[in-house]
Amino acid sequence: MAQVIRLQSDSNAHDRPWVVAIEQGFFADEGLTIEYQEDNPKGVEGRCEDFSERWKESQMAEGALEVYPVCEWGAIERVKTLGKGKIIGLDTTVRTGQIMVRGDSPIQSVAELANVPIACTWHAGTFYAAIECLEAAGVPFDQIKLVHANDRLDALLSGKTEAAALMEPLVSRAADAGARKIADLRWRGGIVANEDLDDETVGKILRALNRAVEWLQANEERSREELLRDLKPELRRSGLLPELVGAQAYTPGAYHQTASWMVERGFLPEEPAYQEIVRAGS
Repeated sequence: MAQVIRLQSDSNAHDRPWVVAIEQGFFADEGLTIEYQEDNPKGVEGRCEDFSERWKESQMAEGALEVYPVCEWGAIERVKTLGKGKIIGLDTTVRTGQIMVRGDSPIQSVAELANVPIACTWHAGTFYAAIECLEAAGVPFDQIKLVHANDRLDALLSGKTEAAALMEPLVSRAADAGARKIADLRWRGGIVANEDLDDETVGKILRALNRAVEWLQANEERSREELLRDLKPELRRSGLLPELVGAQAYTPGAYHQTASWMVERGFLPEEPAYQEIVRAGS
C-alpha cells in the first residue's frame, strides 16, 4: 500500500514542481500517495498577518500535515516559533518577484522607498526579500516600512499603499493593470516536514521533486505553460519565471548566514542550533 503524504503548497509559479511531481506520477513511482491542498481553503482571507494562524502552519502544528514549502527565512521562523517539523532541504526553485508601484507613481528608484509603506505578506518570502533589496540600495532597516496586506495587489492598485512586493501571478496582473517595476526580488525556499517522517520517505520526496525539475527543464514550452498556469495565456509569454535549481541540502553555513541575519534584525531572539531547526543529514 502506498504511503500517504499530506502536502500543502501555494498556487504560484514557485511551487509548480510539487504539482508536476504529482501529475507526472513521480511521487507515485516512489510509492507515495499525495493528498494535495493547493493554497489555503480561505483564499485571500486566509493570508492573515499571524503566520501561526495560516492554514498550512496550523495544520502542521496539529499533526494534520506532513510537508509544506515556504521561504527559507520563514522555514526557520516557523520551526522555531511553532516547535513543529524540521527543514529537510532547500526548495526546488530560486524564487522571483518584484517591488512594484502604480504607473502614475512619482517613485523611480528603490532608495525613494525609504519610509514608504510597501504591501507584502507578513513574514513571507517577499517580506524578507524586500528588506534585503532595500538595504542593498542603502535604505536603513529602521526606514523600511513593510505593511501586511491579505491582498497585496488590491493594496497597490487601490492606493492603500504606494508600493507592493509581489510574486507571480501577481506581478503580471499588476503590470497588466498599469503598474511598473522598481526592483527585482530573488529568494530561496525551504521545505518543512513532519518529524515523524523517516529518512527513506524524506529521500523519496526529494527524488520525486528533482525528477519534476528535470521534467520542467526538458520541456521548455510546457515549462512556461505549467509554471505560469495561473495567468491568462496572453500574459504567460512575458511572465516572470523562477529559476529551477532542484531540492538541495541545507548546509550549516547557509543556515547560519540566514539565521544570523534574522537575529540582527530582531526576527529571532537568538540563533537556534542548527540541529534544532534542520533535520540531520538534510
